[in-house]
Amino acid sequence: MTDVSTKNWMSALDKNLTLDSISMPGTHDSGTQQAPKGGPRTQNFGIYDQLSDGIRFLDIRVKPNGPELDPLNIYHGIFSCGISFGDVLNDCLKFLKENPSESVVMLMNAETNSDKNIQAKFHEYLKQEKYKHLFYLEPRIPALHEIQSKIVLLRRFDGDAGIDLSSGWEKNATFTLTTPENQVFRIEDEYQQHDTHKKMATVHSSINRAMETPNDNAVHITYNSISLAGHTPYQYAWGGGFGKVDPKMNPGLTEFLAEQQKGNRFGIVVLDFYNNKEGHIDNRNAELIINANSGVNLKNSKYVKSSSTIKEDHSYLI
Repeated sequence: MTDVSTKNWMSALDKNLTLDSISMPGTHDSGTQQAPKGGPRTQNFGIYDQLSDGIRFLDIRVKPNGPELDPLNIYHGIFSCGISFGDVLNDCLKFLKENPSESVVMLMNAETNSDKNIQAKFHEYLKQEKYKHLFYLEPRIPALHEIQSKIVLLRRFDGDAGIDLSSGWEKNATFTLTTPENQVFRIEDEYQQHDTHKKMATVHSSINRAMETPNDNAVHITYNSISLAGHTPYQYAWGGGFGKVDPKMNPGLTEFLAEQQKGNRFGIVVLDFYNNKEGHIDNRNAELIINANSGVNLKNSKYVKSSSTIKEDHSYLI
């Protein structure tokens, strides 16, 4: 095994692995650090910090209301997140230049009904010198050696670039989506399941499916997140507020992941508030997902030295 950090963990992977074979932590509504607190905000760290903490899947939502050279802004529903798509790309570009072994998977969606406008605005970025080689824009699931220092585009809006997920994404469901090029994605996105007992069981089932079918040539994406209803995304993730959230989604995921064997494929696991900033820093889930990959050994990690160490320490549940 190769000793790596959260900044360069992909350097330990076999370069012939395809994207569907990798366990990867991600963030839901990744660009919301500066969004209003409560429902709109689902992250407490910016894009560069997320990538430095090991996140490799970004969920980016845009509206076309910016200036000519940076025409897309980051939104969560009707709420502006205070940053532009150019800000996101600049953070990715900086990180990938510093860590050329790494790749970023970006699921890009339109928070508007004007998909064609999004496509045109997206291409404005590709015309700029600093971005024109940043993206992997093929419509197929790539091998790692094809995407080092690049962003893999998963596209949920009408267009002609990247892997096309614009048709067949179901609302509040667990489903299989097959692209026009026959690339298969198995997705759990039951964001309106506000009973955390049921949502946690759904998440575990989705990850179990990924572990049980390691050679199915499908990208598995599991959302550990819940939308606003009675509690904020932070409260569903970590607890707090009026009324008790029990179980809490992120600590519950930690317990589940810590029980799994190294080498199991988790797929992409998408988190709200992946790193608990309220009172202490807790990057357990991201590091457990990363360390599940064969050949990876995260050095200086408090969380992945052994499963028994994690199981015996339940202080994070308080």
